[in-house]
Amino acid sequence: MNRYLFFLLPIICGSFFSIAIARAETPSIAVLYPEVRDPYRAVFLEIIRGMEKELGQSVTPYVLENEASRLTTIIEKMKTDHIDVVVSLGRAGLEAAKALSETFPVVIGAVMIAPGQEIQGLTGISLAPDPDALFEHLQHIVPHIKEITVVFDPKQTAWEIDYAKKAAKARGFSLNAMPAHDVQHSSTLYRQVLVEIKNNSIALWLPREGLAIAEQVLLPVVLKEAWEKNFVVFSSNLDHVRKGALFSLYPDNVGMGRSLAVLALQQLQAGAAKTAGIKPLRDLLLAVNLRTAEHLGLQFSSQTRREFGLVFPNSQ
Repeated sequence: MNRYLFFLLPIICGSFFSIAIARAETPSIAVLYPEVRDPYRAVFLEIIRGMEKELGQSVTPYVLENEASRLTTIIEKMKTDHIDVVVSLGRAGLEAAKALSETFPVVIGAVMIAPGQEIQGLTGISLAPDPDALFEHLQHIVPHIKEITVVFDPKQTAWEIDYAKKAAKARGFSLNAMPAHDVQHSSTLYRQVLVEIKNNSIALWLPREGLAIAEQVLLPVVLKEAWEKNFVVFSSNLDHVRKGALFSLYPDNVGMGRSLAVLALQQLQAGAAKTAGIKPLRDLLLAVNLRTAEHLGLQFSSQTRREFGLVFPNSQ
């Protein structure tokens, strides 16, 4: 019996030793998010669920109240809890990240911020959708489209057009990007575009901020012309799909959580050579207006329909 124990002892001890190392190497990840009510709180909880799915372990949540002194207390608590890396969510989380980054590797997320910029060496994922994801769905849903026209505000969406130009070129689209500097100029350009679109190989893209300042006036005109001329209008604004645009994309909160978890691990592993910069959102779900699709003569397989996150009208 002792002889068997003699042979088993190294194996048993080795197993316990491996488990101890694995536990020691498992990073402790914190998630900081502002104290808000539902439905915003539910978004943060879905992101956390996505992170835990990706990591295969729990993360430690910290709720940020408004008082600056509360952040100091949270940072001290994170130190006591031996946190290795922090994912900081929301606009308040972005502000807190600047203080957190003095002590921890930090990743920011769930905040509307222009991708491509550097904020105090921070890295993260914006809520702003990657235009390439829009173009990918356009290519899949309406493969005959060859040209995309967009009227944009260079003060608000210049970054989006920079990304869009690269994405359009890579996917074989011709992109006609028209800067509008005020409401009057925007109105003039849209009316010009509506006159010039004469075939359904041209699609009109409405960026998130493109019609915001004159939406009550311009959007109904654009959608009415698109219906009458049978051309595609797609949008970066989900509400436009409800009103008649063919499709849009909106955040996949669980998927975003998975991506933030991967980014957090990368930041931890990078050490001093942390990757800075804000990335556009790629974790997106598809919303489609089926009435508009039917009017355009588009047909979707059962498999394709199952990929729709939302449908209008009367989302099921």
